[in-house]
Amino acid sequence: MYKDLLRNNIIDCRKRVDDALASVGRTDHVTIVGASKTMSNEVIDIINDGNLLNVLGENRVQELVDKFRPEQSFKWHFIGNLQTNKVKQIVKLVTLIHSVDRFSLAKEVSKQAIAAGITIDVLVQVNMGREASKSGFDIDELDHAICQIMQLDNINVCGVMAVMPIADNEQLIQLYSILGERYKDLKIKYNLSYLSAGMTNDFELAIKFAGSNIVRLGRAIFGERSGYGKI
Repeated sequence: MYKDLLRNNIIDCRKRVDDALASVGRTDHVTIVGASKTMSNEVIDIINDGNLLNVLGENRVQELVDKFRPEQSFKWHFIGNLQTNKVKQIVKLVTLIHSVDRFSLAKEVSKQAIAAGITIDVLVQVNMGREASKSGFDIDELDHAICQIMQLDNINVCGVMAVMPIADNEQLIQLYSILGERYKDLKIKYNLSYLSAGMTNDFELAIKFAGSNIVRLGRAIFGERSGYGKI
């Protein structure tokens, strides 16, 4: 049954996370976010009914809106590119926005949070590969970006989210090490709590070399993209 496959995959992911933590002597907790892009509502119900995950993350606003139910047992995070004109639709549905990648977006999140009468937790996104095709602040701009965004009302910067380039393990280790050193400084300076880094292909490296405490896993949990949503 698909439920059993999901359960076994999640158990395997948790073991791999725990092994990565143990290998570097860490005793803290890493949150697994199930990246549910393209998953059907039936699969979301399996996650919910079986209490299989504490957090699901969506990349697309409309999918999140379609899948959200107030009674769900897990929390929703938004982990994808977010357009300013769609912030209003999700600001009351999610407990964390990972992908604040520009100041104009942060201002809109603040505006919509004020209108909704809430304070929203966010992560500031860094583009570690400095790729023009990917959004996010340059790592050299990260300190200034966090400082600026923290001045906005009803928005709580509680960490950093990293987007990595496609690279071999040696390059990724180097980038994750750089990220980890910068995050250590920013964590102390701004009292941050979360580093969201690592996906299916590299989450163990993110844990070991960057100190990641949130990983975003799609294929590792749900299977190959072509099989997403099939029961």
